[in-house]
Formats: sequence, C-alpha cells, structure tokens
Amino acid sequence: MGKAGIFIPLIAFAGLTLLGEPATRSSLASQQTAQPQKPLQHEVAVTLKLIQVYVTDKKGNPVRDLEKSDFIVYDNDKPRIITEFEKHFLFLPEAKLAETKLAAARDTSSLMNRKFIFVIDFDTNELEGIAKSRNAALQFLDNQVQPGDEIALFSNSFPRGLTLHEYLTTDHQKIRTALGKALGIPGIRSGWDSFASLGHSLMGMEALALETGVGVSLQSRTQSSQLTSGLTNLAKALRQIPGQKNIILFSRGFGVVPINPNNPRTRDEKEFVDMGRELASANSPVFSVNTTTGVAAKVAAGAFPEPRLEYLSKLTGGKYYKDVNYYSQIAEDIQNSTSNYYVLGYSIESSWDGKFHDIKVEVKREGYKVYAQRGYFNPLPFNKLSPAEKHLHLLDLALGEKSYFEQHLNFPMIALPFSDDKNPNTILLSEIPVRRIRDEIGTKTEFIGLIFDQNKSIADSKRVEIDWAAQRGDAICQYSVVTLPPGRYDGRIVIRNLETGKAAVGACSIEIAEKGPPGLKLFPPLLLADGRDIQYLNIAGQGKAQTGADVSLNRIYPFPAKGFVPLAGELKQGTPTFYAVLRAANCPIQNPDLQISAWLAAEGQIEKLPMEVGLLSVQKQEETEILILEFNVPELRPGRYSLHLLAEDPASKSSSETKAELIVIAK
Repeated sequence: MGKAGIFIPLIAFAGLTLLGEPATRSSLASQQTAQPQKPLQHEVAVTLKLIQVYVTDKKGNPVRDLEKSDFIVYDNDKPRIITEFEKHFLFLPEAKLAETKLAAARDTSSLMNRKFIFVIDFDTNELEGIAKSRNAALQFLDNQVQPGDEIALFSNSFPRGLTLHEYLTTDHQKIRTALGKALGIPGIRSGWDSFASLGHSLMGMEALALETGVGVSLQSRTQSSQLTSGLTNLAKALRQIPGQKNIILFSRGFGVVPINPNNPRTRDEKEFVDMGRELASANSPVFSVNTTTGVAAKVAAGAFPEPRLEYLSKLTGGKYYKDVNYYSQIAEDIQNSTSNYYVLGYSIESSWDGKFHDIKVEVKREGYKVYAQRGYFNPLPFNKLSPAEKHLHLLDLALGEKSYFEQHLNFPMIALPFSDDKNPNTILLSEIPVRRIRDEIGTKTEFIGLIFDQNKSIADSKRVEIDWAAQRGDAICQYSVVTLPPGRYDGRIVIRNLETGKAAVGACSIEIAEKGPPGLKLFPPLLLADGRDIQYLNIAGQGKAQTGADVSLNRIYPFPAKGFVPLAGELKQGTPTFYAVLRAANCPIQNPDLQISAWLAAEGQIEKLPMEVGLLSVQKQEETEILILEFNVPELRPGRYSLHLLAEDPASKSSSETKAELIVIAK
C-alpha cells in the first residue's frame, strides 16, 4: 500500500478464515444482516465540562490568588455550579525573568495539562524557513515545555495536505526525532515534502478515498487553499479533545489580501474566515509565526506584516509573530501566554445534537480581565462525524497515550517473530473477548489492524467488518501473518462500533532483529494453556509488509488444538502448569540433542527463578526443530515476568536464548 496516510483500506480478505473454513464477503454480509438493528439511542448522562481560564490585572500580569468562589461560569446564559478547580502556574511572581526556573512537573492526574500542536507549512516555506521553523520548535521544546505538556506535530505539503507526524504525547523525544526528519536540515537526505511522506494525511486524494471506502475526499481545490481546508477539518476533529489546544503555526501566510470578515468577497476569503471561527470554537488559539526570511524578502513579498496570519491569531485568541528569527523571544512569549491558568469544571447533561454552547466566565473582583474559551460543541453521534473526525478518532485510539474518545476495553495482543526468511516472518496474535465485545462495544463493528514503523508510517494495514452476534463462544484467537524488515514496530487492533464509535483496542510492540551469523537460533515461544476448543480468525491485509494469507497458525506453531489454547493474555496465580511451542532454527547438525533450561525474572529484578521444563514432543520442519515444552510453575506473586529459554547442543557446543512476557494475575 506504500506509505499510506490515515485512510485504511477496506480490502478483499482472501485470507480470513473462521473455524478453519474460508469466509467470503457475502457470508460476512449475511452475518451482519442476520438480526435487525435497533434504532441508535444515547443514554441521558451527566458530563463534566472543563475549561481553561486566564486572568490578568490592569497591567497585564497574571493573577494567581483567585479561588473557586471568585469565579462565575455561564453556559448558554445559565449559571453553573463549579465543582472542580485547579491552579496551574509555572513562574513565581517575585522572580526576575533572568532568574526564573521551570517549576517541577505537574501531577499527571491533573484535570487538564497544556497541549501544543506544531504545524509547519511546507508549501509556502523555503529551505531556510523550514530550518528556522524547526529551530523555533526545538527552542520551545528545550526551554519552555513542561514534562506533563502534550505535544503533537503536523506538516502541510502539496498534494498530501495536512499530515500528522506525532499525535499528542508527553514523550517529547518523539517530537524531536520527527523534527529531525525535516527537509533542508544538514544530514537529512529526505524530508516530509517528498510524495512518500512520513505520517498520516488528513486530506487524502479522491482516488485514495474511493479505494478505502472510508469516506469522501478532503483534497483541496488548489494549493493555496489546502492549508485552510486542512486546518478547518483539524479544528472540527479537535472539538472533542478537552481544554485549550494551542496551535503554533510556522508559515509565510495565506496571501496578503486583507480580510473583510463581515462581507467576504470571494469563496477563498469566506473559507478562510470560516476556518478561523472553527478554530476559535474548538478552543484552539493560533500562534502564527511568519517564516519569510529577511526584511528585504518580506518587503518584496509584500508580507510585512502578513495580514491573514495576523487576523487568524487575533480571531482565535493567539498572537502573531512577524519574524521567525526571533524564535527565542517567541518561545518565551508563548510560554507566558499559556503557562498561568485556572481549570474550572462543572456538570451538564449530555446531549448528542452537535449544537454550540456559549460560555462566559466572570471574576467577582473588579479590575481583572478574563480570557476563556468562547464555547463548545455538543458531541455528534459517531455515524454523523466527518471523515476527518473519524480518522482523528482512529488515531487517538491507536496512537494516543490516553484516549480522549470513548474506549471501553483493552484486550491482549502479542507479536512473535518466527523466521529470518524474507517470506512471512512474524505473527500477531490477540485474544478477543467476544462476549464483552458484544456487551460493551456492540455487534456491528469494523476491525482495523495497523502496524506502524519507527516513523509512524503504516507498514501494514487491514480492515474488515464483522458482526459479533454471529460468532460462537466467549473468545476468539485472532491472528495475522506478515513480513517485516528488521526494526521496531507498534502493532494495533481497533474494534470500533460503526454507529456509536465505542471501541476496544489491542496493542503490542514488535522487535525484528537483524539476521545473525549462521548457527542455532531460538525464536520467541508461543505460550499455551490448558483449555477447550477456541475459534481462530485469520485476517490478512495488504501493504508493504507483504502479508501471508495462506500461512496458518498451526503451520507455524503446530500443537494439539483439542487440549491447548494460545496464551496471549494473563496467567492466573496458582496455575500449576503452562506450555510453549518453541522454534529452534539452523541447528548445526542433522539430529541435535538440544538441552533446554528455563527461568523467570520479575519485572525490574535480576534474580532468576528456575523453572522445571519437560519435553512433550519434537517435530522437524525443514531446518527447524519445533518443540512443545511443559513448565511447572513455582508460586508467583501477581505481576509481569519475563520467561527466559536457553537451548544448548552439547555436540556442536552451540547455544541460543530467547524470552517471552508472562503476566500473572491474582486468583
């Protein structure tokens, strides 16, 4: 599929099997229509609304001594009872600027941390402007960002449009790494503006949209209006994320024609004004930084100042900075504008009508100026969201450190590299709790499987629709087989209700090692538990990972299916035994006499807990020995453990070690 954007293809799933029988598109369709769908209903519930408030005195200095009783909040002109209250101040009022030190990281349990979204506009930038945009972003990351702040990174380029490189994260090193890939930085051979761009486009081409079956095209008509369209869609998608989403935009602008907001004369002007209003309504102030380099160049380009950037910042409640060269002062000023605030929370009855609520915040003390979001939109039912909103919803579930959208349960997922060949070499396996999916997510769902590489590009993807009402049993063992080059990957499965957006998520990390020297090699084992028959679901996708639709789980890890089930999840404390299928490849002699030893190590500990190992059977598969092992489990406390396996062949004096994760839960 290439380096795909956020769109996920609805593919012909020739490799999907259930209970050993091939499933066809028509058979799944009949399952989906087996029972009439009930009208969509949303339960009446109470929602906690959180708003950020900035208060300054007559001199523009932040006011730090207010309490909950000092505030009055109106929602659609009705006063609300403030039930939640927090203060967020980074600087001491008596400290001089040169002596100011960053405060300690805020507690991650705070109601609302700061959020910043970097947007680098490649379309209007030259290489020098891109480099300075990167330097300005790094200046802010290195000197102003607090450990609890959430940062995201987007770029805009033609024809991909607005593209996500990193979703909101408190791991700021991820942002630094992504910024290091920007074109024009010494030592970087490729950049974001190449067609095979890194990241996830929010604006994909019409042909791609038709291919995916996931909505209509969001492609702009022209290069000049592309950023406008992209930011408009982003603003709509950001509505559901609470708090202030500070957008720091690096661009040479949207054109030098002045804006007449009350009487837009052209379609381009109207779309620009609508974009600003959408951003303001989404509580997303824009801090615009003009990246035109050099005063002479600014004058020649007619971009001194850039009226549309300046207008956008004023409309959304941000600030306009006319010269990127002063990025140190810019970073400091943005810090001062966003670092001193209160969080107010109040309850309101949930409504799913998408209507706008006007918010007004007052302070009982006189002489103070209050800055707060102007309002918010009630959520819409999931099936009424735009394609961009659904795509951001998917990314939030798949990549977000904490989901801002409705996620109801997680389920276990593991990755097992099983071969060094260029053919399919890795299996991803999850244990899907069918009964809980039916009860908590619903029956009519989409199944989306994703593998992200280190650049957050999609290495493999798959999407099918499944009606869980037609599935038997309480659980299904789902797996897929893929080919991945050496590297680190993240695997995700999202099972999402097509009507409500309720979702369940499985996640795992994938490590594919470089092919080592010739000799014995152990691959991570498939752990097994005693159990009855379980259904198996093989879903194959398409992509640069070259999925293996015809490779079954039992072919890779042959084991008696009548008495064992894969252990992808947790082992109950007190379980006396469990089992493993171990692949030992490249044995140096024809009939090796492998001696297996095993031990456990608790997470964070170096002490080894010896395990008793029994060999139940050995099979030969070309140059690979496949062993089924039995382990007697010592008394273990609940927690995470790593199971280490060492194979030694006395005749050839060769050895190899591998490991697997084991999670022990209380009885």
